[in-house]
Amino acid sequence: MSRRFRVLLAALLTAVFVAGGSSAAWALWTATATTASSVTIGKVSASISGTSAITTTFSSTVTSVTKPVTFTNSGSIAGTTSTTVSVVSGSSTALAQAVTVVAWPVASAAACTDSTAVGSGSVTGTWASLPSMSSKLAAGASAVWCTRSTPTSSAPASTTTNVNVNLTLTAGTWTSGVLQGGFYLNTSAAAAALTCTDHSGNYVDVTWPASSRPTDTWYAAFVGTTMVGQKAQDYSARITLAPQDIPKSVASSGTVTVTVKVIDSAGTATTTVAGSGPLTLFTQNDGAAIRCGA
Repeated sequence: MSRRFRVLLAALLTAVFVAGGSSAAWALWTATATTASSVTIGKVSASISGTSAITTTFSSTVTSVTKPVTFTNSGSIAGTTSTTVSVVSGSSTALAQAVTVVAWPVASAAACTDSTAVGSGSVTGTWASLPSMSSKLAAGASAVWCTRSTPTSSAPASTTTNVNVNLTLTAGTWTSGVLQGGFYLNTSAAAAALTCTDHSGNYVDVTWPASSRPTDTWYAAFVGTTMVGQKAQDYSARITLAPQDIPKSVASSGTVTVTVKVIDSAGTATTTVAGSGPLTLFTQNDGAAIRCGA
């Protein structure tokens, strides 16, 4: 049967069925009119960036780190980002617990600096347990959170912790997969303890352990970034500190930590610490006094 004949026959049968009111005509018309259809549900996904920049080694000269972290709704529908933190197995939970964290939303990454004041909406915890950094985001939008990490005095020396920030995006009953951004925090070796000798509250002598450094190496004592007392060389390995050597702008009473560092030819402190220890400022006989220890 030729193609032309089949077409003519189909047309003839259709006309007959329609004219006769046959249900076959309904079947024919509905079969040829049906089309496939589908509904596309918006994509729920997110991304995280900036966490690797938090990686740092804390020391006597690096006592805090402030870095931005960016969370992005990379899907096609609005949703809410939420975070948790976790310590990677095998690294130090003790160190993560000893680093305090405050995080708050900022307008941009450039608005997160060492001098930026903590803003509204902040959360506080440690890198072992931190409340969620949550943001409601339109599709394609991003939120920047400024994080400031500061080790406490209980932070173990010579230790490393590997921390993950875990991010999810939720839109209604839909949730993205968990995204992770990781970083490392390290502490330097513990500074050698200073040897301190009291002199009736009038002054103290601090000395530090001998080392392989040349004996003509210069040293200075610091409280924070402020130099206190006179410089000394390793020939004597001794610095004398009286109450008046501690500026009142630094401290007028209570315990301070004195750190002896190697200084360069310009008298500027290097990162090499020779020793560290506490001294206490107090009053005796109505006058300023100083003693060793806390």
